[in-house]
Amino acid sequence: MRSLITKGRLIAATVIIFLLVAGFLAGAQHGYNLGYLEGEHRTNGWWIDKKTHYYESAEVRKKRINLKHNHI
Repeated sequence: MRSLITKGRLIAATVIIFLLVAGFLAGAQHGYNLGYLEGEHRTNGWWIDKKTHYYESAEVRKKRINLKHNHI
């Protein structure tokens, strides 16, 4: 009667498990990178919109007048 667990089957199972884990980790890293880049783009867009709103000439003019920076 042959044994159910042989050296060849053990090696094959180990290689298959290693490839599955490696594939999972590569996919997880790829997903993390995609999410990080999307968040970075959204944050940059928000920051640019915020600065654009601040540096609009009408807004700056109102703010300077209210803070009396135009007076000598």
